Amino acid sequence: MNVSNLIPTDDLTGCPFPFFGSPVQQPKKVKIYNDGGHFIAIPVMRRYTRKPKDLPPFHSKMDDYTNEQREIILRRVMRDKRKRVNENGEKKDKNAVDKIDLSRDNGAHCSRSALDILFDSLYFSAFKQGLKDNKLDKPMTDFIRAGILKLYPDMDGLDEYISDKIKRKLNNLLHRKKRFRRKANLNNWNYFVTFTYDDTKHTAETFKKKLRKCLSNLHTRRGWRYMGVFEQAPDTGRLHFHGLIYVPVGEMLGVVTEMQDYSTAQGKMQTRNENSFFAENFGRNDFCEVSKSEMKNGKRTEYILKYIGKTNERICYSRGIPTEICKVIDGDDIITEMHDFVTKYILFDDIVDWERDIMRYRFNKQMSITDLLCNSPLSA
Repeated sequence: MNVSNLIPTDDLTGCPFPFFGSPVQQPKKVKIYNDGGHFIAIPVMRRYTRKPKDLPPFHSKMDDYTNEQREIILRRVMRDKRKRVNENGEKKDKNAVDKIDLSRDNGAHCSRSALDILFDSLYFSAFKQGLKDNKLDKPMTDFIRAGILKLYPDMDGLDEYISDKIKRKLNNLLHRKKRFRRKANLNNWNYFVTFTYDDTKHTAETFKKKLRKCLSNLHTRRGWRYMGVFEQAPDTGRLHFHGLIYVPVGEMLGVVTEMQDYSTAQGKMQTRNENSFFAENFGRNDFCEVSKSEMKNGKRTEYILKYIGKTNERICYSRGIPTEICKVIDGDDIITEMHDFVTKYILFDDIVDWERDIMRYRFNKQMSITDLLCNSPLSA
């Protein structure tokens, strides 16, 4: 075959994907997140703060009142203000006044906050028992209805109230998981850690409080980043912490050594990497190194999310872990375009730099040339 016959051509007729031919030719500001495999960009809608010119001039209602009417309104306002003050001169709790009436239509004689607290306790109890609603049976709804009717038998519209609250709970759980996945995929992590407290050093309450304070101090002083969840072991009930941690180079506290011990849960010998600092102050721990390929696999992330879905545990985040970043891109940065409720763009992997765009990301502001010259990027 003659090499001279291989003439490059720009004809991409019939190609199902518009490679290098994105409609975004001019630089455009987008929000970028990582779905686990690629960087996805969403155009940022511009918000116009300038007022239209055809609006009439502002006119206050007080301009229509006479001086006598203004004095009457002022006396009424001062009278209502005095009613909101106790005998000792302290302000009354405004929320306590607003929460007196639950619903005048359903006949329930309790505060709204009391009903919400009751629903939350019944929902979490049903959640831990594994009760879920489906198309045919609704065991969770039946469990919550039976619990509420014991205290409020005359409540009307109970089924609509329970259905609406369950939808909100499930929607909040969905958004919590999505936010956790995007934070885990966008940021760099080098350790998957497990901390278990020692009975001779802490109780369950002090372990949770001291560990969160310790990780917060390490974030402030040494630049650590962490995200994880506390959970109780199903067999022993012992509280421990699973999380992802980013430790900058040279900022590791203590010495990590390889240890071998017997696992009663697995029934065999296991190897773990124990940190001397956390072993001395908290107890048993494991620092397992993770790579980018393991994070793309998603097993570490889903292992932590399992406890959120089962026991509805609260996630602990350190400050400075963005879910998405803002950046200016052009058509050469885009692989292809897709439509998923909104227009999205799939970007090349080298468009987002960890040190410049994510590690130093603050308040939707990219680093300038002055920032790069004065503050050289730290090694990731």
